[in-house]
Amino acid sequence: MSTQLKDAPLPGESFVADFHQFGFCKPFPLLSADECAAVEHHLTRPDRPRPLSWFKGHAVTNPAVHEVAARPEIIALLQPLLGDDIVLWGAGLIRRAQNTRQVWHSDMETSDPNSRAVSVWIGLRNASRLSGLRFVTGSHHFGRPAQEVMSGLNVDRFTLSDERMQEIAQTMDPAAHVADAACGNGEMVLFDGRIWHAGYNDGTAGTRYALLLQYAAADNPIPMPADTDYAWPWKTKDTPRVPTILVSGSPRRSVNRIVPAPMRPLKERLPMITTVANSVPLPLAEDPVKRWRAYPQFRGRTAALTTMACHISVLSAGHRPHPPHIHEEEELLVLLDGDVEAELADDPDGTGSTRHRMKPGMFNYYPATQHHTIHNVGAGPATYLMLKWHGGFVDSETPLAARMFEHEPAVVPAQPKPVAQKVLFEQTTHSLNKLHAHLTTLQPGAGYEPHADPYDVAIVLLSGEIETVGQRVRPLGVIYYSAGQLHGMKNVGATPATYLVFEFHSPLIASDGHNGQSHRKSLMQRLRRRLSSIAKKLRR
Repeated sequence: MSTQLKDAPLPGESFVADFHQFGFCKPFPLLSADECAAVEHHLTRPDRPRPLSWFKGHAVTNPAVHEVAARPEIIALLQPLLGDDIVLWGAGLIRRAQNTRQVWHSDMETSDPNSRAVSVWIGLRNASRLSGLRFVTGSHHFGRPAQEVMSGLNVDRFTLSDERMQEIAQTMDPAAHVADAACGNGEMVLFDGRIWHAGYNDGTAGTRYALLLQYAAADNPIPMPADTDYAWPWKTKDTPRVPTILVSGSPRRSVNRIVPAPMRPLKERLPMITTVANSVPLPLAEDPVKRWRAYPQFRGRTAALTTMACHISVLSAGHRPHPPHIHEEEELLVLLDGDVEAELADDPDGTGSTRHRMKPGMFNYYPATQHHTIHNVGAGPATYLMLKWHGGFVDSETPLAARMFEHEPAVVPAQPKPVAQKVLFEQTTHSLNKLHAHLTTLQPGAGYEPHADPYDVAIVLLSGEIETVGQRVRPLGVIYYSAGQLHGMKNVGATPATYLVFEFHSPLIASDGHNGQSHRKSLMQRLRRRLSSIAKKLRR
């Protein structure tokens, strides 16, 4: 049994009023047939990215899912319901075999009576009036999830019919009834996160496929379920927190864990970076029209990173290169010359803006979720170096936040060491197992023999003259060693050489140089041998 609602209203006051009254809307068109097939392909291919942290974390790792979830047509419908600040917290492919049903339930993560969440169900294949979703109209106002009510009545929800479900609902609201959404392929249905609903496939076309996207107001906490059966009473766990992606507004109001959106597939095959050793003498010429000019140093992929790019920019006095912005890559900015202020903000309009003065030698780290820009507040041009990269995806609860690093020149003792290092920081980021930075001072004639590292290394030579990979490099020097590349270094000048070193420890390559799967297998083998050895000793 089902009862059809009236024809779908256009977005506007009637749409919002109907949504608040019934708890869901009639279908809206969204995807073409080709787009439906492409999304299904990306979610069913054998090499698809694994979801992050939990089974609903597909949008965080799969660019195809995120691109659908961030479409303006969806966001425009969500904003009147959730406000301007919205996060995407769940996504996944929903399969429903022919002549099967999903039992009546409420979504545990958004069942709180005060929850402000909206789910979007998009038909991909074999979606029709006979294979979609059913709702109890107005049940989002009941204040109790379906599982709690059925548990109190000792009702088996796995055998509960639609007729019995409607009878139960009408004891709470006589106007409540079971209704279906009649959603076809490429169409989307929005429904309140608290509503009682069920899935079904009574059609004859075969397995039905749909994409489920789940959103919430940024200030609405999303709990992590402890199990996947969603039985009453709910069970939650504190860690890991549910990863969310900001799809609208500012992160300043978010109470959830925000992670960057996944990197889109590259539209071009980038060249492989192996080693780079460039000398870039200052000053560099300004652009008299744009008042900002970039001097590219390198861009490509490495054995450890999907993309790595470096450029040196000259910014004219009184200017900024762009409004506060974010991008898919993480970034390091090293000030080489001039007087600037680095700005951090919540959005492109500069909401929540803070500005910090920088001097040459200082550097900033920007995660992919942080809006940022830079202002030249000096009387002359400012020159800075940018490193921008994208690696794998690290499931970290405490990734490195946007931060400015200042390092003072070390006091040189009367008899200095040939090589002196000062660690500046070392922490996990969203795309690196570890981002490490240290300052090195190399005395004249000192150096180290050629070797290879299982991680990428970038060096910014601040003073002195060194020789590496057959090249002499003077300030400003830009050096890059890709993971696995043989390299050594020697100070061939008459004065100490000082340089910043950045290490990029990617999850795509384990710390011992193996790929991640081989590394885990090796660890398990060593662990088994160790446990076997302990067991033998205990038996003696």
